[in-house]
Amino acid sequence: MELHQLRYFVTVVRDGTFTKAAERLYITQPSLSEQIRKLETELGSPLFQRLGRRLALTSAGESLLPHAEKVMFELEQARARVQEVRGLRRGRLSIGVLPSVSARLLPKFLAEFRHQHPGIEVSLREENDSVEFEQMVHEGVLDLAIVRLPARRNDLEVEFLVREPLVMVAPPGHRLGDKRSVALAELANESFVTMKPGHGLRECLQKFCRQAGFDPRIVFEAGHLGSVIGLVLAGVGITVVPRMAAGLEGRRIRVRDSFAYRDLGVIWRQGQPLSPPARIFLDMMRRSADVEVRDGRQRVAAALD
Repeated sequence: MELHQLRYFVTVVRDGTFTKAAERLYITQPSLSEQIRKLETELGSPLFQRLGRRLALTSAGESLLPHAEKVMFELEQARARVQEVRGLRRGRLSIGVLPSVSARLLPKFLAEFRHQHPGIEVSLREENDSVEFEQMVHEGVLDLAIVRLPARRNDLEVEFLVREPLVMVAPPGHRLGDKRSVALAELANESFVTMKPGHGLRECLQKFCRQAGFDPRIVFEAGHLGSVIGLVLAGVGITVVPRMAAGLEGRRIRVRDSFAYRDLGVIWRQGQPLSPPARIFLDMMRRSADVEVRDGRQRVAAALD
């Protein structure tokens, strides 16, 4: 039994004659009659009987009709759903993002996307570990994720998004507070506040301090970035974080070491076409990140400051 045979059957019933149904279906009457005969043969029973010049359904035809109409209705609904998704009127989008990025980078993207495509349901997942996001994208749990580069898996599509410089966040009145920039080596004797072990921001701090020739003296650990910044503002110590993680409070001073930056990228499943919502959102991020290339170095434009 073929879908087109059911469609032909329903059309004949609605139009009342094979001639009118063939015209509506843009096929010849003999072709239509042949398809109905094949359907009757498969079902083992005639579907129509002639009463003079009028067609009438047999008991088998009456039994088949509601089921055939339901199949046609469901098919049209499915086709409409596909068209809605293609037109971004309906659908779902799941995104993973590091908490240190979500407060600064994501709101502008999400607000614009929501304004343009209000029918798309967006789910945002925040995790501290880029590796966990890579696994979730690989398994299809997330459509896209913004992660720290380089990615560790080689079976994902990876696209550079933005290069983010590090900044020192200091409390009011700090001895370096009037400087426009600092070298990490100048911070060797400072007290540091940072995230708990295993967090990407702590790994970032320790990695770059060691590149500058010292291990940071960590005096306080916290489980949330807001707590770290709050402790810094209270005078417990300083911290060094990527710029988007620094928030808007306190004194933020650029770290000028050439290696002191974090690369962020977006990942998605390799070998799988992006859904229309994911594709549109990715294009939006590409435009809005506004990464410029100057003097051979990539930097984030002032729009992300």
